[in-house]
Amino acid sequence: MSDPLVLLGEVRTCLLPTERALAGRETSALLALLPGQQVQIRERPLPRAVSPGIAVGVDCVLATVRNAKARSVGTVATHAVLVGGRVAQSSSAVRVVRAADSNRKPWDHYLASVGTVELIPRIGDDTAAAVDLAEGFLEASSATTLDLASISDRLLTRVTMDAQRGGERAPVRTSPTRLRWSARVAPTLDGEARGRTVVGFRIENESVRSVRIVVPTVQDLAAVQRFCEDLAVHDWLLTTLGSALADVQGIGRDRDPVAMLSPLLEQLVHLWMPGAHTPPRMRELWSRLEADPGFTKQWQAQVGQLRDRLTVATLEALRSAKISDAYW
Repeated sequence: MSDPLVLLGEVRTCLLPTERALAGRETSALLALLPGQQVQIRERPLPRAVSPGIAVGVDCVLATVRNAKARSVGTVATHAVLVGGRVAQSSSAVRVVRAADSNRKPWDHYLASVGTVELIPRIGDDTAAAVDLAEGFLEASSATTLDLASISDRLLTRVTMDAQRGGERAPVRTSPTRLRWSARVAPTLDGEARGRTVVGFRIENESVRSVRIVVPTVQDLAAVQRFCEDLAVHDWLLTTLGSALADVQGIGRDRDPVAMLSPLLEQLVHLWMPGAHTPPRMRELWSRLEADPGFTKQWQAQVGQLRDRLTVATLEALRSAKISDAYW
């Protein structure tokens, strides 16, 4: 099979709707999506569990910037991830390769390469086609093209509903986020691969982010999905903490800010470990993201503000208690 023109993916991230973080056995039971397939678990430096991969067959059109005819047939690979027993993700990805000919094959041909779709028509040379497909996917708004959003959403809904069977609820209200990503190989320079990976991160709206990655070699593509999952977790943590702090600013005196903020400090703050689960090939990207836009700087500022708000609320509660005792 030929090298992929482009990798396309989406990661959905949310808080697992349980009262507490799941332990190892509970995590394994939740993510055992396929009988006989093992859940991969890593305990250090932060627990991370990955479900077996699921293949979803697709026969659809790929979005392109030039609106070229780009029919593709194959399978999308999707799996669930649980970080720290607390943050749930669904991650779907697909490699786009050129088909050997213009004839559609039986499904057993496509099932032999899970996570790959074959582009049947020829649209430009490899470099032009890769850019066209990458940008088309990230900018697509049509439901008639490859829809990784629905595939990821369906799996995340399945995992969260299974976690809720006991009637549990999360101790804090949060919103999910979507991170859509594309990755392609940079054109060679004088016949040699370029030595640096390039990443572009953009916040599209309150819940959607897009990531563009260009790697030096085809071998580097294998590490992109895990980097994007790690990035999605930390972007979700930033978004969740920022939203909670904004909500506290507007609450009335009849609501307790301690009850709103203390679960965040207890259950989420310790999950901040950028790059902990990123493959070595991609860790250099975190150094650039730390410089601009400065993920950890923003996180530290938010955590400081969170602790300050809790301290002030506690002091006010003690002051009110002393005043009540004095009147008594």
